Amino acid sequence: MANPRAAAVILLIMSLFMVVAISRAAAARPTEGPNKTTALHHDAHGQDAASPEMSEPKPTCDDDKCEPEPEPPTCDDHCEEPKPEPKPEPEPEPKSELTCNKVHGVQEGETCYCLAQGVGLTLDNFLSFNPNICCDNLFIGQWVCLDATSGC
Repeated sequence: MANPRAAAVILLIMSLFMVVAISRAAAARPTEGPNKTTALHHDAHGQDAASPEMSEPKPTCDDDKCEPEPEPPTCDDHCEEPKPEPKPEPEPEPKSELTCNKVHGVQEGETCYCLAQGVGLTLDNFLSFNPNICCDNLFIGQWVCLDATSGC
């Protein structure tokens, strides 16, 4: 029976020989200039033969025939977002000042609605008299206006 280690060593050595042979073949290949290509064709005896063919030289930026490619635009150059033009603020309409004629301290269990109904106001009127009141957070002792008159 064959020794598996010996077989592995032989395969490794053969692989190394193949790598060396391939690299030597690549090094021995003739190098053409940058603008030449090598084409394979058959000679008169049917053998493959390589012949250099001249290709059209590509212009480089060192030649006078070529202009350097423009760089792509950057956001610093032209991509600034336009700033909105300021709109003139409309002048506020003069508000009539309210003068509170009757105040009330909120008692336990009272709501905005029941306070408004108690003095004959709609909820909208009550809230217009008390613009800073939050009906969800009424607290005992908070002062509310139940009657107001306009200063105008």
